[in-house]
Amino acid sequence: MRMFRYVSWLYIRHFFLIAFALAFFFAGLDYMQNASSLTGFNIKILYLFYKGSYALSLLFPIALVLSMIVAKMSLIRSNALVSFYALGYSKKEVLRPFIWVSFVLTLLYISLHFTSFVNSELYAKALIQKKSTLSVTKNLFLKYNDSFVYISRLIPSKKEARDIRIYRMKNGDLIETIYAKSAKFDDGKWLMEDARIVTKPHVEGLSRDGLKIERKKDVHTLVGFKPKILTSVFEGKRYYTIQDAYDAFNLLVSQKLETSKVRSIFYYMAVSPFFAMCLVVIFFLSIPPHARSANLLWVSFTLIGATLFIWGIIYLLYRISLSGVILPEFGTLTAVGILAVAALYSYLFRTNR
Repeated sequence: MRMFRYVSWLYIRHFFLIAFALAFFFAGLDYMQNASSLTGFNIKILYLFYKGSYALSLLFPIALVLSMIVAKMSLIRSNALVSFYALGYSKKEVLRPFIWVSFVLTLLYISLHFTSFVNSELYAKALIQKKSTLSVTKNLFLKYNDSFVYISRLIPSKKEARDIRIYRMKNGDLIETIYAKSAKFDDGKWLMEDARIVTKPHVEGLSRDGLKIERKKDVHTLVGFKPKILTSVFEGKRYYTIQDAYDAFNLLVSQKLETSKVRSIFYYMAVSPFFAMCLVVIFFLSIPPHARSANLLWVSFTLIGATLFIWGIIYLLYRISLSGVILPEFGTLTAVGILAVAALYSYLFRTNR
């Protein structure tokens, strides 16, 4: 147990040092390029924070692998690793702290994707462009169930819409139109205020009634049509939280629309981070237990290069699946699955050598 705590603390310490060093190095380079566009001390601090958060969202899994490499090199150089083996600890027992810590940190990283952490890049761009982070979407036209919806201005953060019109169809024929100057999303549905409803009957002769026009103070409609999902899905944005991706998937399925893009984003946020834990297992067993059997500097350089290469392949597959060239299941999901099989094989068989 004492060995587990010692190795875990060593790994965690190196992880936080490497992760935040990489994040703020990335943010610092970006800041030097855009410092002239930023005015005010508070704006500059906010920009560094958002850029650092964005960099951390990209580099977090890489830091997990790099910190394992550095931690094991530290164990080797201090002869602690050989001492553990001499005391009777097996490779599996020494490897377990790295597995558990990387697993917990990966879950923490995935949980951040339930928050606005994924929007850090948007906030940073808004500061450069001197615009409010308040997102406004204009002229949105979309289909929902048997209706077509037009929204002149949509403000997702306030859950408000301006100049909204709903055209209800039946068997390819327009039967009703609802107009309202404003609408609010509340309790899972849209409330159109002071709405005008124009109903067109099915005309069979001149003696039939014509258009029916009435006004209602409140009209509840578009149940479950969340404002953030409107802009994310129908404008093709990829700044989702995991909850947004889940809601968007359900929405697209209900409308019988293509879901490959949303699935790609979901797999990238919820599945691809586990590639780091797989590499931790594989690379740990690839590093010799003492410095005499190999050039540790060359081994470290090779493993760091392999980490960046594999991360680049996974990101490339994500971008390709995002464009619809390949199915998401053949992109990120397959790559991580192959690494998981390789890690499991390494843990079960290579640790006994």
